[in-house]
Formats: sequence, C-alpha cells, structure tokens
Amino acid sequence: NRIDLLLEAMTTQEKISQLIDEAVAIDRLGIPEYNWWNEALHGVARSGLATSFPQVIGLSSTWNPELIFQVATAISDEARVKNNTENKGLTYWSPTINMARDPRWGRSEETYGEDPYLTSVLATNFVRGMQGNDPYYLKTIATIKHFACNNQEFDRFGVNIEVDQRALHEIYLPAFKAGVTEGHAWS
Repeated sequence: NRIDLLLEAMTTQEKISQLIDEAVAIDRLGIPEYNWWNEALHGVARSGLATSFPQVIGLSSTWNPELIFQVATAISDEARVKNNTENKGLTYWSPTINMARDPRWGRSEETYGEDPYLTSVLATNFVRGMQGNDPYYLKTIATIKHFACNNQEFDRFGVNIEVDQRALHEIYLPAFKAGVTEGHAWS
C-alpha cells in the first residue's frame, strides 16, 4: 500500500523529520507539511471557537459509555469541519487514560478517574467516537495518552517511575490495552 511504499522510499532523516508535531514537507515524495499537535479531551483544543464539553473527570462520573461515544462523535464532527475549513489536522492527542490515583497530579481532570475497568470502557468508546465507523476511512485519529504511569508534572520528562508488576498490569496498563485492542486507536 501507499504507506509502505512511502516508508521504503524515505531516508532515515526524513522519517525522523516526521516524528515532531510540526512535520516538514518532503517534496520529492509529495508529502505535505503537517502539524499534528491537537487535543480533544473535551472539545477541539487549538482551533479557536469550538464546543467545550465538561471536563473528562466529570463526564466519567456519568458511568455512561454511550454518552462518551456521543461526545467523541460530536467532537470529531467538529474536528472534521475545522480541518476542512482551517486545515487544523485530524490527529488528536486524546483520550488521557492514565489512572488518577493522586489528586495532586494536576491533570486528574483530564482522566476518567482511578478505576481501570471504567477507564477502559469509557476510553474505548471515546476512541471509537473519534475515529468513526467507516470501514476504510478514519474520521480522525485518536492518540491514547500519556505513557503509562506518567502521573506527575514535576520533572515528568526525567523522573524514573517504578511500579511493581502487579500494579502495572492490574491498574496502569488495562486501559491502554483496551484502547488499542478494542478501540483500535491508530496512535
């Protein structure tokens, strides 16, 4: 397919150039520049006027997977409009599925809370709502985030988080697994 052909034709440096949020154009291959930084936790973030739904922690307190799907569907509808009219891109860094086990984290409002099962179900429905149900075309691309166990702001790019294997597999990883295997998140 086209992706495999492009990857084969790209140099290592060209591949690396695509790994930042402001990916440069590769003219010789017909690849346009692309800014893939955007967020849609509770609405399209960097697009000026946009619908803003309640914070994710509030949405999760509904315990309603269908509502989360409907919210994500509405967000992705608006994201498509923003892309078609303002070229805002279709890659969204959402949902945040880290476990909010300590309210001092500072990003707890971005999460579905501290329950691995509830987070798995809600995040999967959010991903499905964002990406749509067309068998061939993605409506948007959902990016489940952040890295597992990334639950602090201070020195978050340099701190070494140590979690025992049981907590890792029972608490921190289930929502990431569900987001990929059940939600089919593309990023």
